[in-house]
Amino acid sequence: MHLLLVEDNATLAILFKAQLRRLKDHSVTLTANKEEALAAFGAEKFDLIFVDIALEGIPLRGLEILQEIKTQAPTQRVAVLSSNDAPDTVRASRERGAEFYMVKPFSFRGLQLVLSDNRKAIETYRPELSEGPIIAL
Repeated sequence: MHLLLVEDNATLAILFKAQLRRLKDHSVTLTANKEEALAAFGAEKFDLIFVDIALEGIPLRGLEILQEIKTQAPTQRVAVLSSNDAPDTVRASRERGAEFYMVKPFSFRGLQLVLSDNRKAIETYRPELSEGPIIAL
């Protein structure tokens, strides 16, 4: 599976990639801002795109990226990454076409479920208290 990760926090990007290495058979293109993300999207085909909601010091920059991607490719699978689960932000992500909203830090099991695209498993998944929720949108 070929993934695009749009994350400007280097530590979180390293942790994400480490989790993916445990799953094997995944390649990751990492970008840190809107310009890089859209250039990578234009140059390659991705099975799934993970977009951090707050990038470049702009709280909802990820929603701009999400909207541009979905305008160009309505069927592209996109998951939003965020450090909060504010209802307005979750709703705005859904309205722009996000498939999942993952609250950081999310669990290894949660990442496995999103990558599997098993909707029923994702919807019934209940993380431990120490894990962030995944909201299937």
